[in-house]
Amino acid sequence: MTIELAFLLFALVVVAAYTVQTATGFGAMLVCVTLGAQLIGLEEVIRLMVPLSFLQTGYIVIRHRDGIDWSLLLKRVLPLMGVGMALAFLLLTKVGGPWLGLAFGWMVLALSARDLHHLRFANAALDKPISRPASMAALVGAGVIHGIYASGGPMLVYAIGREGLTKKVFRSTLSMVWIVLNVILVTRFLLAGDYDREVALDILLLVPTVPLGILLGEWVHHKINERSFKMAVLVLLIAAAISLIVRYSAQLL
Repeated sequence: MTIELAFLLFALVVVAAYTVQTATGFGAMLVCVTLGAQLIGLEEVIRLMVPLSFLQTGYIVIRHRDGIDWSLLLKRVLPLMGVGMALAFLLLTKVGGPWLGLAFGWMVLALSARDLHHLRFANAALDKPISRPASMAALVGAGVIHGIYASGGPMLVYAIGREGLTKKVFRSTLSMVWIVLNVILVTRFLLAGDYDREVALDILLLVPTVPLGILLGEWVHHKINERSFKMAVLVLLIAAAISLIVRYSAQLL
């Protein structure tokens, strides 16, 4: 990909994605993959965003490493998500092309609609802990989604978000999860020959978007009501998901 309008627009999407994550604590990859797929294609977005994500997650892990819950990480999250990623790699050999984009669109639509419903009508339900079998299933599911779309965050948050973790422990532990799993993804991309000189240059050109998004996110966090901001983001994701569904459905006709 060369420096053209689509790339410049995608850079703005990356800034917006890290603005969202800095303001709300979650969602950069989901926003970037959903909106970016409209511009340069789903698979290319994932290849660019996975190595770029190390900038933010690495900062959090290094600066707040004392907040990592190693027991939760090593005994439950990584083993179960690892199983899910292995299943995802098997699925990728069977499914490809428009079907991946269509499945991703439906996934984003379902998750965003659910979260919007909870945010508007069922806040109390979010505090109710889920059962251990449901948590284990969600962790495997998060691994599958992350292995295919690098966007396992919603399912992971669903699995461990109501276990009484402090905000610091929650953020640091999740950041460590993404570092480990994204190392696996980057290794897979390297072995597949997906990173050539042109892709590396695109990644370098996108590096400044991350600190810019962090700065904007800090401003948004202090100036705008967080609940209203989250609702606006979810509505945007729903609209983008519908667009993806229409786009990839047309390719299958």
